Amino acid sequence: MNRSTVLILILILFAVPVLAQSGAAAGTWDVTLNSPQGTFNTQFSLKQDGEKLSGVVKSQRGEFPLEGTLKGKDVILKWTTKFQDNDLPITLNGVLDGGAMKGTADYGGFAQGDFTAKRAGDAAAAPSAPAAAAPSGDKTDVTGAWAFQIETPNGTGTPTFTFKQEGEKLTGQYKGRFGEAPLTGNIKGNTIDFTLKVESEGQELTITYTGTIEKDGTMKGTLKLGGADSGKWTGKRQ
Repeated sequence: MNRSTVLILILILFAVPVLAQSGAAAGTWDVTLNSPQGTFNTQFSLKQDGEKLSGVVKSQRGEFPLEGTLKGKDVILKWTTKFQDNDLPITLNGVLDGGAMKGTADYGGFAQGDFTAKRAGDAAAAPSAPAAAAPSGDKTDVTGAWAFQIETPNGTGTPTFTFKQEGEKLTGQYKGRFGEAPLTGNIKGNTIDFTLKVESEGQELTITYTGTIEKDGTMKGTLKLGGADSGKWTGKRQ
């Protein structure tokens, strides 16, 4: 074996690990973000050029460009989303471990949380995974803050709700023209209903909301005030 052949073999042996790592973060990732406002599911589509990362964040709020870095196993991802009509920068600092990532999340310096991510293709790799994972795509979780638009024969309103969902059980807090009040309800599939009691002109008033959770992440339905007046409502996650 001559010297040139040995040199080529050495280059090949050292090149293989480099090539294997060059796209370590590239691909599609299913991401779960935990924040004080609740848990949110989103998806990253990442491209890698050396240590530089770029791509797109896809969520119920739309699509946003992201950028970041991958140095060794340390990953940083940044993008800006909309929150209450304002720009909210989000920064993730985590560790890449094969087909998974996890770490901390910073929401514009106003709040902190954490995140986990896994490659979208990993679930399909196992023969039985697609069947087991299919129901999760239909899973509904409304935990977090919501802004409602109310229309009744007596006028309109814009209350806010903070929901906490545990299985089919729903609890939370109402805030609007009647002050603040706790609520309780249920979620079954894409159907939601909840009730709250408020004070109106010295009397206790029961308000019942019934509706559906749409595929785009919004909600809509009808409401009854004290069993008499009725109206329509729509809801959007804040």
